[in-house]
Amino acid sequence: MISSLVGLGASLVAPKLFSQLNDQKVEFVHAMPGRVRLKCSRWKDDTVSKHLVKMLSQLEIVKHVSASPITGSLLIEFVVPSLTPEQFDELVKLAVNTSVNAFPHTEAKLMKSMKNTVSSVDGLIKKRTSGKADVDSLLSLFLIIYGMAGFSANPAFSSSLLYWFYTLITKEKG
Repeated sequence: MISSLVGLGASLVAPKLFSQLNDQKVEFVHAMPGRVRLKCSRWKDDTVSKHLVKMLSQLEIVKHVSASPITGSLLIEFVVPSLTPEQFDELVKLAVNTSVNAFPHTEAKLMKSMKNTVSSVDGLIKKRTSGKADVDSLLSLFLIIYGMAGFSANPAFSSSLLYWFYTLITKEKG
């Protein structure tokens, strides 16, 4: 009974682990006695790279770890000249799990892209208006005009527009 439960648990966990390995697409770049270089496009993030270095540095068989968020590569130097296939497997699995666990701590690329777009548009508006307007002031103007114009037809919606206007003009610039 217990062996059946263990087998069932392994059959449920193994596909998830292998799918994470597949999703990560870890590439074996090169190996020399005492060191290995791995590469993964998902490691092209400073936060993920730092998590990998921190986690792998704690292993007894690891002498030194360095990660490049620019290339997505990980150089690992060992205290022994070679690893068993099982040790290497565990090392790669740990790297994959560590990077997956680091993703919640990274900035979402979509949000970063949207912030950059708004910042670019903001700069363009300031250039074109000689600094007289920006995204916040134009949005505020839109909200107050539509909020006041539609108040008699839909007071609830207009009130929310006026509230958004108020929050925009009273927010602290960071």
